[in-house]
Amino acid sequence: MTLQQLRDFVAVVQQGSVRAAARSLQTSQSGLTKSLQNLESSLQVSLLHRTTRGITLTRYADALFVRAQAILRECDQAETAIQQLRGLGMGSVAFGVSTAPSLLLAPTVLADFRKRNPDVMVQLTSGLSHSLLPAVREGRLDFAIVPLPADIETEDLVVTRLFKSEPVVVARKDHPMARAKSIRELAESEWLVLGSPESFGAPKGSVVELFAACGLGSPRIAVTSNSMFDSLMILSKTDLLAPLPRMILTAGIMDGKLVAIPLAEQLPRYEICLVHRHSVPLTPLASTLTSMFVSYARLVGPMD
Repeated sequence: MTLQQLRDFVAVVQQGSVRAAARSLQTSQSGLTKSLQNLESSLQVSLLHRTTRGITLTRYADALFVRAQAILRECDQAETAIQQLRGLGMGSVAFGVSTAPSLLLAPTVLADFRKRNPDVMVQLTSGLSHSLLPAVREGRLDFAIVPLPADIETEDLVVTRLFKSEPVVVARKDHPMARAKSIRELAESEWLVLGSPESFGAPKGSVVELFAACGLGSPRIAVTSNSMFDSLMILSKTDLLAPLPRMILTAGIMDGKLVAIPLAEQLPRYEICLVHRHSVPLTPLASTLTSMFVSYARLVGPMD
């Protein structure tokens, strides 16, 4: 089994046919078919079923595809790291960020990083812990800056704590419950949560847990969303409520449109952490960028 065979196999799976893969790889169909046959021979299994409609994967192919993608990413990252050390090529960094650090850290740090490294391509992915952490583990992201839910295993990750974020219950500024003093007054309200209904991505910070702690049963969750932008638009136009970082109230287009409901009960603050894989060193550029995030977070991020 060779790296080229794995690249050929992944291309065929991604393109859906040998013909399309050969076109994308700029190689001949016969050569690509031979490469796949050699791969199957070396593994002593059948990987693909060829039909008039394209290909279907065997269970062996399903297992190999995941591993092959990871292997190829590692090879590409190894090559990138060496090129960066040699000062060759533009280079790139891919990282993920959740809401609070995207507001507090990312604009300033990225502006500084771009000034120092104008030829570097930066790929920023916004998301929640449940989507960004798998991307880090699979090597699709160099690192991520996210809250860490209590039930997440981190033995395979390097975790650097940056700052604590304060979640509040958010509503549109003219919401009929905008002046509520207790979560009990919101027992019949409808809610929007980011991610799954069980958690909006912060340990012990979900509205579900707050309701449970106050003996209110389950909240009426009407909308779940993975998009912060969409969520903010919905909140500004409806009577839905949501638990969000306080700093969202003064962010960009939402400044003045949303308010924090002054509840006696407070959602616990939670730590925002920078995480990357323990088993794979960061590339030089990714290491530089993470150091900048850590340094800036210590200046501006509250930790007590």
